[in-house]
Amino acid sequence: MPRIRLTVAALLLGGLAFSAAAQADTACPDGARCAHLTVPLDRSDLSQGTIDVAYALLPRTDTSRPALGTIVPNPGGPGQSTIASAGLYTGALTPLRKRRDLLLIDPRGTGQSGALPCPSLAARDPLSLDYAGVQAVCAADTGPRARFYGSAAVADDIDAVRASLGVDKLDLWGDSYGTYLMPVYAARHPQHVRSIVLDGAYPIAFDPWGRDVLRGTRRVIGLVCERTRRCSGPRVLEQIEQLARRLRRHPVHFSAESPIGRVPLSIGERELANVVYGGGHPEVYGLLPAAVAAALDHDYAPLQRMVAVDRIGQAGSLLLDPSVVSFGGQTATTCHDYPRPFSLAATPAERRAAYDTALAALDPAQFAPFSPDAWLSTGIEGGPKCLDAIADPTAGSPVQGLAMPDVPVLVQSGDLDTNTPIEQGRLAAAQFAHPIRGIVANAGHTPDLQPCGVAMAIDFIEHLTTDPDRCRHAGRPPVVAGRPARRAAELASGPVRRAVAVAVATLADARTAATYSGMTGSLDALRGGTYVVSEKRVRFAGARVVSDARADGTFAVGTGIARLRLRGPGVPHAVLTLTATRATGTVAGRRVAVRLP
Repeated sequence: MPRIRLTVAALLLGGLAFSAAAQADTACPDGARCAHLTVPLDRSDLSQGTIDVAYALLPRTDTSRPALGTIVPNPGGPGQSTIASAGLYTGALTPLRKRRDLLLIDPRGTGQSGALPCPSLAARDPLSLDYAGVQAVCAADTGPRARFYGSAAVADDIDAVRASLGVDKLDLWGDSYGTYLMPVYAARHPQHVRSIVLDGAYPIAFDPWGRDVLRGTRRVIGLVCERTRRCSGPRVLEQIEQLARRLRRHPVHFSAESPIGRVPLSIGERELANVVYGGGHPEVYGLLPAAVAAALDHDYAPLQRMVAVDRIGQAGSLLLDPSVVSFGGQTATTCHDYPRPFSLAATPAERRAAYDTALAALDPAQFAPFSPDAWLSTGIEGGPKCLDAIADPTAGSPVQGLAMPDVPVLVQSGDLDTNTPIEQGRLAAAQFAHPIRGIVANAGHTPDLQPCGVAMAIDFIEHLTTDPDRCRHAGRPPVVAGRPARRAAELASGPVRRAVAVAVATLADARTAATYSGMTGSLDALRGGTYVVSEKRVRFAGARVVSDARADGTFAVGTGIARLRLRGPGVPHAVLTLTATRATGTVAGRRVAVRLP
């Protein structure tokens, strides 16, 4: 839902560089025929003007035979450019593209279709804004024009492009928000739908309080523990609840390395809830059990890393060029279409009163292990989002009064997805008469990013049926990490083994920091110092994975060779060279050669 499928690391220029926002690649995709179609901004009131909708048509690779169909994907958001996301589909859908055309359409308000900017974000500290705050800023920027950017209008634009190209029927492929948009198209233009793939699906009428997402989050924690046998789901949830109560009363303040230097951050109950939500990334649940257990023991270092990655990543996403991801477009769509616990036609003051009354009537236990306020402040779509949007009497469900067509539908869910969990996928499938519901094991958001998930969807489009159980045993759960040592002596006994263990743990922590954050640049080591990560090497600058030892040196990515100098009260002075199998060098002036497991 609000989570963007493209990673911040892939979009920000210079890795972590906040000094310049990412720029969209506005070039027409290789081999595509690109154009714009002018459509009314408001089809019920032509005096409102027009908007140009951009599209890119990639013809089938075998033009010697007639096309078998036309695939129209949407990558999600809302607010994400489909044309800029061409790479998500051109490679993955290669088996289909031999006989099928691929039609990429930027929804109005995104990409090359008049991307809605949100200029006031530039004047705000991005670390001070949560998702609801971003919506409030962008709603004020967009103003009353936001009503022109609902999913019904986008669906009608898609159909206008279809008609202009003389295409009869479409194979619809929706990811994330696309699983909301494509049913809207199907309900409004049923005669032009051949098939629908909904990947990472949620229904038109989802729970405006996010309780379905929370149920999915609790289930995913239990699944990861059960599959890895490295933790107990009930125990982890119990510890999260204990920690949430503590942080509600006593937040923890710290600082973290960012592209603009060190920035102050906090861990309160809200930050904990956002980390636990995870946004559909299964790797979170490999790190969470140990981070929560350590925090209960007043060792906050692992949790600080998770909060820092979450907050800095969110802040970085706000600097994306609006032609890549438009937060103005996202706000306009979600504050027009999505179910809310208040009327979007009401004034902001009336909405707040209705929201407070409705929230007070709910059982707080439904939001365990958090307080309602903490859970509803996360990046989920439910709760107090859109409270400050301009009153819109045209807002509401884009399929009101319409029926879904009985067409072939595949609804896919990753069983470790906490963004649009299988609890929502079940309801998305129930919108249709004869859906095929595929569960992709160990996949997050969205499962067509996994080999088995995309193979299932391709098979479905080719045959209009598929085995829904083909991915029930796909993939692997995330590795569940153990609690990190606080001192060198906890890693190994004896000076040589201890020095080698610290060196190995430092390399492992650098890999965890870079992989989990998805970023390059300066990253905090677990207990102090930094890793400076680039494509070719990692530089260690006073990096501490334990409190009583520090490491300086380099790791060459191409060769896999690390050279580290260790010092500190917990280890003898050591100069070590490490490969995948051996550690050689000196420890306390003596030459050593240790075989690594």
